[in-house]
Amino acid sequence: MTSPGSGLDMSENSSSLITKRKIQEMVAQIDPSERLEPEVEDILLELADEFIESVTQFACRLATHRKSSTLEVKDVQLHLERNWNIRIPGFASEEIRSVRKSTVPSSHTQKVTAVNNAKASLASTSK
Repeated sequence: MTSPGSGLDMSENSSSLITKRKIQEMVAQIDPSERLEPEVEDILLELADEFIESVTQFACRLATHRKSSTLEVKDVQLHLERNWNIRIPGFASEEIRSVRKSTVPSSHTQKVTAVNNAKASLASTSK
């Protein structure tokens, strides 16, 4: 059973998550005249499977860290964005943390200035 349009092979007999046909379609999108050798297709299938497995495992660990038993898009998204620099179209980062510039109280600034002036006056008198 293949989910329509996804290129994912969901049959129980298949060990691959993506089909050779889908790889051929992707290559044809880049260069319609290009054909891959069967060995290259096999290597690409293996790499794709390993990548999907790795991302899924890491995302599951993130979900577990959140103390959740449900894998959510944000788990996969976080891993892909932070570790692979891959953005998921249609899903904006929910939490964009801005860096706030800390404000220093004027009383602190005055104290630091007074200490620096005292150090300078001590240095000039000891010469």
